[in-house]
Amino acid sequence: MHHIHLKDIHTPHGPNIYALSVGETICSSLALVFFLVSWAVGGDEFINSIGGNYSLGILIALILAGALFAKVTKPAS
Repeated sequence: MHHIHLKDIHTPHGPNIYALSVGETICSSLALVFFLVSWAVGGDEFINSIGGNYSLGILIALILAGALFAKVTKPAS
């Protein structure tokens, strides 16, 4: 059985951050797809009710940030 040390709990490790970054990129991409589909189906009036261009910008920024963090934290194979 492995012992858990307090410093290990609060110290981020490469593979965990990499997996989190990839997961965040996938979830943000999926949210962007649903955002664009709802825009196509609901029109401009509906999309403005859920944030409009502000929400679109946030989703794109999240995808880019997740991809950047995934590239930076990718563990060496």
